[in-house]
Amino acid sequence: MINSLPGRRALARSSLNGTRHWRRYVPFAAKLATAALLFAALAVATPSLAAPSVVATIKPVHSLVAAVMAGVAEPKLLLDGAASPHSYALKPSDARALEGADLVIRVSPHLEVFLDKALASLPEKARVVDLDRAAGLSLLAVRVSHGTSSTAPPTLDEADVHFWLDPVNAAALVREIARQLSNADPENAARYDANATALEARLSALDAEMRMTLAGLSARPFVVFHDVTQYLEHRYGLNSLGTVTPSPERAPGAGSVAALRDAIREKGAVCIFAEPQFSPRLIDMLVEGTHARRGVLDEIGVRIEAGPEQYFRMMRANAESIADCLRP
Repeated sequence: MINSLPGRRALARSSLNGTRHWRRYVPFAAKLATAALLFAALAVATPSLAAPSVVATIKPVHSLVAAVMAGVAEPKLLLDGAASPHSYALKPSDARALEGADLVIRVSPHLEVFLDKALASLPEKARVVDLDRAAGLSLLAVRVSHGTSSTAPPTLDEADVHFWLDPVNAAALVREIARQLSNADPENAARYDANATALEARLSALDAEMRMTLAGLSARPFVVFHDVTQYLEHRYGLNSLGTVTPSPERAPGAGSVAALRDAIREKGAVCIFAEPQFSPRLIDMLVEGTHARRGVLDEIGVRIEAGPEQYFRMMRANAESIADCLRP
């Protein structure tokens, strides 16, 4: 025990010096910890910062791309709201997004024709991905008239471009999207592959769900605004009598409308499907004087919020809309 005054003073000096050393150490330790946290944050953020800039054209494609890119980055969507790819005009903000893109993912040059001029002037670093070239995709030929589908595989110029409306085809698109993203961003390839694998399983479950929803409706004929349902018909055994118009940009003549109304009466069409992007006026004219109901088919999901779940919500909504309108 230290009882002497000199001893107590020595102890006090020792404690004071220790406290001073500690006070000098604390700021240094705090700075070191802060630096470590910043380093860790940068390390975590690096893959996202290095991820490619991706632009997707329509909501269903954007949804699948967003799901494959989950945890890495978010793609940019071009066509939002009620815009139709058949008649879209690029905005200045779209042009800026395209100029900064590493990947531009579209359905087909035969659908998003509004991109032709913009893509011709893209920077060299940008790559355009045409999903109609995806391996494993089952393409159907454009129909000249209903009931005359060709059994031979079509060329890309002959193909019906609405192939995303088949969940089995959507799985092939997911695998192609993952492949293209991995080529552009090898550091995140494992994440893209894992996301794609999980997404393929969900699409398989969606296919089974839609098969149950649409079962037993093959004897219930219907008419669509324009020919967007061929892949749904082929996958789920549905029965479309015809279309209101061969192209959304061309209004049918009075003679065509009269002939279609006669066909609706004679063949007993139970539903006529409008599309939310276009005026329902023609549908109203056709329904008048018949027993047909009005329905809505939304092939790009204009009413559904963009994001990874958009494709699934859109497909379920369309299946339920078809079933509700066709069931007795």
